[in-house]
This record gives sequence, C-alpha cells and structure tokens, in this order.
Amino acid sequence: MSSSPLRVLLVEDNRVDASLVLGRMQRFDDMRLHWVESLAGCQAFLGVHGADAVLLDLTLGDAAGTALIDSVREVAGDAAIVILTGNDDEETGLLALRHGCQDFLVKGRCDGPLIRQTILHSLVRHRLERARLAAEEKARQGEQLADMILHTAPEAMLVIDRDDVVVRANAHAGMVFGHGTQTLIGKKRALLLPDCPDTGGACVGLRIDGSTVAVRVEVNALRFGDDDYRILGIRDLSALQAAEAEQRLHGEIFAHVQEGVVIADPDGTILAVNPAFCRLSGYDEDELVGSPASFLHGGHHHTADHVDPCEMLRRDGHWTGEIWYRHRDGDVTPHWVSLSAVRDDQGEVSNFVGVYMDISTLKRHEDALRHMAHHDALTGLPNRVLLADRLTRALERGRRNGRMVAVAYVDLDGFKPVNDRLGHHVGDSVLIQVGQRLRDAVGDDDTVARLGGDEYVLILQDVADQDQCRHLVERVLNSVAAPMVVGENGQTQTITASVGVALFPRDDSDPDTLLRHADRAMYQAKQDGRNRFVLFDPQLDLDHGLRHDAMRSLRAALDAGQFVLFYQPKVNMRLGQVVGAEALIRWLHPERGLLPPAEFLPLVDDDALDCAIGEWVVRTSLAQMRAWKRQGAVIPVSVNIAAGHLLSPGFAEKLGRLLRQFPEVPPRMLQIEVVETAALEDVARARDVLEQCRHLGVSVALDDFGTGYSSLTYLRNLPIDTLKIDRSFVCNLPDDNEDLAIVQGVIVMANGFGRTVLAEGVEKAEHGDMLLSLGCELGQGYRIAPPMPADDFLGWIEAWRPDASWAASPSRRL
Repeated sequence: MSSSPLRVLLVEDNRVDASLVLGRMQRFDDMRLHWVESLAGCQAFLGVHGADAVLLDLTLGDAAGTALIDSVREVAGDAAIVILTGNDDEETGLLALRHGCQDFLVKGRCDGPLIRQTILHSLVRHRLERARLAAEEKARQGEQLADMILHTAPEAMLVIDRDDVVVRANAHAGMVFGHGTQTLIGKKRALLLPDCPDTGGACVGLRIDGSTVAVRVEVNALRFGDDDYRILGIRDLSALQAAEAEQRLHGEIFAHVQEGVVIADPDGTILAVNPAFCRLSGYDEDELVGSPASFLHGGHHHTADHVDPCEMLRRDGHWTGEIWYRHRDGDVTPHWVSLSAVRDDQGEVSNFVGVYMDISTLKRHEDALRHMAHHDALTGLPNRVLLADRLTRALERGRRNGRMVAVAYVDLDGFKPVNDRLGHHVGDSVLIQVGQRLRDAVGDDDTVARLGGDEYVLILQDVADQDQCRHLVERVLNSVAAPMVVGENGQTQTITASVGVALFPRDDSDPDTLLRHADRAMYQAKQDGRNRFVLFDPQLDLDHGLRHDAMRSLRAALDAGQFVLFYQPKVNMRLGQVVGAEALIRWLHPERGLLPPAEFLPLVDDDALDCAIGEWVVRTSLAQMRAWKRQGAVIPVSVNIAAGHLLSPGFAEKLGRLLRQFPEVPPRMLQIEVVETAALEDVARARDVLEQCRHLGVSVALDDFGTGYSSLTYLRNLPIDTLKIDRSFVCNLPDDNEDLAIVQGVIVMANGFGRTVLAEGVEKAEHGDMLLSLGCELGQGYRIAPPMPADDFLGWIEAWRPDASWAASPSRRL
C-alpha cells in the first residue's frame, strides 16, 4: 500500500448512516473518506479523482441493485468495492459478491476497525484477483499461440528435380529462406543450400537478404512417373539454438541473480538453490538440497492477512508477501517472498519455486524515514508533526480525566549571539543539551518537541492546578539556566529561556490556538526581561489593536505607492547563466527608510490586504519583465504568493486577467512560489488552483522545501515544476552531515519526480561546490548577488562571473 492515505469514497444517501461511518473512520490517518449521496455524484467524483476503495450503499435514490454495481464498476478503475447492506440475512451482500464486489458490511454491525480492516482486505483481494486474472489470461493466450504454431505450421519442404532445381515449396520454406513460395520455384538448390550434402544433414541455408540460417536437411528420394525427385525436409535450427542459448542464459541468471531462488518438489523437499539463496540462508548448497524447505522458517512468518503461505500456495498456486526466515547463525530476518506452483500437463503440481529478497536494509530505512518524518534531526525530539498528534491526544486525555494540560512555548534567550560567536557546532551542542535537560525536567508521559531554531514546546499532562504548573515551569527554567559544557576544552556556557504557558481547559481552545497563545505569552516573557515565564492572559490579545493600526498603515502604504520590488538573481552555477530572478518586496517607509519584508509582512492579518499586495507584486513584476524585454533582455521572474491569496476565490481568473494586460510577456516567464504550508488547510483546493495556473502557462515552485509538514505528500499531489531547497539546509554545507543528507535526498527526490531543483542560501563558494557535486546546478543567494533594484539588474548581469570552481565543476545528475 502507498504511504499516502487511501482515498475511500462513501456512497450513501442516508445522512445518518453516512455520519456514523465517517465518524467511526475519522481516527484512522491511513484513510481519507469522501462522501457523495448518489450514483451521479459517485461517477463525477471517480471520473475526476479516482479512489482506492468505494463503500457503496446498494440502494440509492437514482440507482439500486446490480445495475448500480455495474454503473460504479464502469468508472471505478482499480478501486475495490465494498457493499453496505442493511439486510440482516446478508443475502443482498452475498449477491453483490457474486456480482464482482470484493466484500460487504452489514449496517449497524460494523465498527471503525472492522470497516478499515474490510477495506484493506478488499484492496488486497481485489488487486491479487486482478493480477491473477491477468496472469491467467496471458497464460491462456500463450497456450493458444503455442497450440496454433504446433498444429498449423508444417515443416519446410522443397521438391527438387534431377537438375537440382526447386519445382515445389510450401509456405514455411518461403519463411525459412525469406522468399515467397512462388519465388523459390525454379531456383537451384545450390543457391539455397550451397553446402548441403546430397544425403542431407546439418548445413547452412542462404536467405534472400544474404543472411544465413542454420538448418538440418532430411533427403528422401521420390520417383513420380518417369521423373526422379528428392524431397528435402528442412528443419530451422535457429530456434533450437536460441532455446539452447536461452537455457544457458537462464542458468547464468539462476547462478548470478541477487535474489535467492529455491526449487522444491511437491512435498516441499529442496531440489536446487542458487548461490544467492545460500548467502541469504547461511547454508551451503549440499546442506540445503534434499532438506525440507520448512526448516528455514524458524517458526516465524508474517503476512498482511495472517494466512498460511503454504496453504495459499497449494490452494491458489501462488503467494507473495513478507516472511521472516531463520539464518544459520540464528538471526531471523525479513524477506519479501514470491512463491509459485509449477504444474505439469495433467494440472498436478510438479514443483514449487520461491524467489527471496532480503529486505532487512529496506526495513531499517523505513524505520529511519519514519523516525525522520516525526523527529527533529538534530536533537531527536518530536517535531511539529508529532507534536500536533501528541497535543491532540493530551487534550482528549485531559477532557476524560478532568486534569489540566499545560502547553509551554520555550525560546532560548541570547542563543543567536552564542551561535554566531562560538560557531554552529557549539550552537548545535547547546540545542542538544537543552533538549535533554527539558526531557529530564518533565515526566515520562509529557512531551518535549523542537519546532526549529531555538524554540521548543512542552506538553505537560495531568497538571493538578496552576500552582503545580508554576512549579513545573520553574523547574524547567532552572534546568535550562544551569551552566553547560561546550567545546572540547571544557568551556562552560550559561543560557536562559523565556517560557509562555497556555493552560487547558482554562484556555479551552483548539491545539493550534493553544500554541499561538503560548507563543504570545512567551513574547511577553521576553519583553518582561527574559529568563521567566508568563501564563497566557486574554489581556495579551490587546495587542490586536496595535496590529490593526499596523494594518491601516500597510493599506495606506500600498495606496501611496510606497512598496518597491527588489530582484535577486537565480543562476546556473556551472554554466554561469542567469536563468531568472525572484521578486522581493520592500517598504520605502517615509520615516524609517527601506524596510525588509520581515518587518511588515508578518503584520498582514487580513486576506483582502494579502491579496491586494500579492496582486501588486504580480502586476509590477509583469511590467518589469516587459520593460526588460523591450531592452532586449528576457528574464523570467518568480513571485511569492501567500496562502490566503492562493486560496482566495477567483485567484486563477484574476491572474489570467493580469497576464492578458501584458501580452508582450509570455505566461511561461512568470513563476509563482508557494511555501509548503500554503496548501496545508486544503490540499485538493490548492491543487485545483495551481492546475488552473499551469493551464495559463504559469509555472509553479514549492518554496522552502523540506521545512513543512509533509513534503512528500505535496510533491505527489501538487502540480509543482520546481523545488526550492530551503536556505536553512544549505547554510551549513558541507560540514553538517544531517543537512547534507537532507539536501541530497531532496535532489534525488526532485530528479525522481521530474522536477527542477534550485538551492536558496548560496552564501559561500563551498555551498555551490557541494551543490554542484550533488547534481544541483541552479542556485540563489548572497554569494551570487543580494536583492537589487530593477535598474541595477541588467548591469549586474553584464559584470557577473561565476566562481572558478563552479565553472570547472563537471555536470552530474543523481
């Protein structure tokens, strides 16, 4: 099964029944249910999205019964169909099974786990059945073809007269020599079989195209009337020689293939093994041959549906799955096994063949990837993804037992100066030690997560009251503030933390809101002097008024034309070519001067203003591309699109209208950049919007790739052309092995999915050297050029040259 959630379509016109199913399945993360109420809705959904499985009520308003099943099956593709029936006698469900469905469930007699298990089992059975039917059809066709060749293709025959001239030939002879049958008549035998003895035997036939064919000739004399003839029965030996070569090839494959292969008799006694299986098992060939195959099982086997592989093999003739085998040294290791029964002409099993692949390394990689997906690479603590799950569970537990849950947002005081002064290795050591101290300061049931940078979140469960919460957080502060050893010379460093705390259920909010409240309280602790904690108070929301004032200022700045765009080049580092630019907004403040986006964009808390600023950026970028083009320079530009703007109604239509205002600028010159979190709330909607943008000719880049919640999910589901590796992974190259592994993985992933990859944050020549060696040629960063006004861009292009080491770097693609 795919690592992505299974798409399951529930077709149910009874809203109560549908709500029950949806509610029971809500807690399963490996399945995503969609609900429609009619056959028409089902056909429309499957035609656009497809599904892995369909839960189908057999009685709908617009169709019912077997006709309904046939209509759904026509559009279901590879989806498994599970019938929902309300009949206690289950007759309707059994009828559906006989009509090609995979399983059925009786309404009111199935809980969430049963529904989930039924769906999974139906998918397995459906896919196995399709594979089996395809294999049977292929085998049947092969048998028919072999029978046709056997009974309709006669041996090549030539009739030769006393002058050694061909007087008769059959169609197969024409095939052997490459002539038409009539063309062969009248030819001298010597032209066709130049070295054939008069008595026949093995020789070489000469084809019309000059090539030769190995044949065996049988000569028989024939007297007809007064004439003497010879009948040459000609057997084409090329097929025999090819079969012998193929047999030799099979022997070589058997001997050298990396997968282990075992051949056993019908009783399960091993007849032959290849060297790879000897290596997998640890036994020599002479120890294995003659032994029962079962002695390797070691009493361990595992299958997805917990069936006996041997029973399935004897019943169905084949089985594929995971089995754990005991190695000679006693280790029990996982193998992916394909077992097949070989039958003779009478249909009896003559042999069993097993192909074995050791998947121990794959299992370790799966475990590592699973851990990486839920844990911070530096500290090993839970990351944002696992934190969200833990917090949801903690709040559910708090509601059940009536105890408080404290969400503490921890931010280190003065970490950046320490990191800058003593180096990243010391900074990493501090972050690791702080993580361990936080873990030691809380209980076993509590959670310590790292969000990134110097920010941590604690989930403290079973808090009795506010006083206990204060005591716990003070212990955390004291633990962090104790001197820690950094560096190899025993140097010590003291660092403190500011903590903001939100208490549930006093603050009866959802998980995201609790985190935001704890974050606000943490900033208040910073403002109060640091090295302290603050409990979230609704009064902290008074800063909303200040944000409102800031919003008015930003709206006025937009109306007054105080925003400007700077452009940062994007280049091919190896070729030394400028491939485009990224448009970056600045605020030319009348009092504070030129402000970077970090000082004002976070204040935008209104979707309308977000969209207005975004549209201004797109329009200004298009106008600048038109101006550059009129000066003879074709420079594609990418613009950053905020989540609210991307998902706003009519985004693609408005973008199309903007493009039509600048007909001199081809749409392909514009690229929209979306950060991973932009589509977090509604992946399907974001996919539709981005598809519409691509239909307009605009390309799409996924910005800050690797920092979001589910990079693989977005890469699989969103129409992305370019991945931009986040600068946080590039800045520590080539020294940080964790970041190096992430960057290399992103490049491999991008190439595997056919996406272009560009690295941000190229600030040193060594960054470019390492990226080029990994196969990433496109880069952006201060080593290349900082963002600059549009008027400076063309002059910079004329003057810029890549680092010598970049230009000398050989091209490489992973």
